Amino acid sequence: MRMTFQEVAVHAGKSGICPRCGKRASRSEKFYQTLNPFNKTADGSVKDYHTIQAELAVTRAAWKKEPTYHAKC
Repeated sequence: MRMTFQEVAVHAGKSGICPRCGKRASRSEKFYQTLNPFNKTADGSVKDYHTIQAELAVTRAAWKKEPTYHAKC
């Protein structure tokens, strides 16, 4: 039996100067989690849509602060 769970996703993009080679670089990323009974918080309760979205916003903000490298650098 196959079960499919709803995905909560946030897309982010960033661009800047690559610290290694000095050329312009851009990156994009998809951050996601699913709404399922196994995705729980530290206290053991199941995460809802808004909790997951808040966690993804924190993850996205941390990713945007990192330097932007080319894929080959």
